[in-house]
Amino acid sequence: MSNQFIYLSILVATLGTYFCRAFGVFSAKNIKADSQIFNWIKCVSIAVISAVIARIILFPVGVLSETDTTVRIISTIILLAVYFSFKKNVILALITSAICFVLLNHYL
Repeated sequence: MSNQFIYLSILVATLGTYFCRAFGVFSAKNIKADSQIFNWIKCVSIAVISAVIARIILFPVGVLSETDTTVRIISTIILLAVYFSFKKNVILALITSAICFVLLNHYL
């Protein structure tokens, strides 16, 4: 692969990214925050994030695949329980879940 092809690929990817961002900035002026399209975009983005998280938990790759599935699921349940029990505190839920993951992974 030549250097010219790499530079051309980077240029095309950059132009595509900035075009989409510019289009978003200009079209956002016409979209109301409580409109149907805005709610649809929000739902799609939440669905994509949920799918990625589920894939990481159920079908991990790399070092995470060496851990037991039950440890990952228990850690996720603990994360959700702490998150909703402590007024949606993300930091506390993440730290608690990470500690539980390490302890469960070490002792089970």
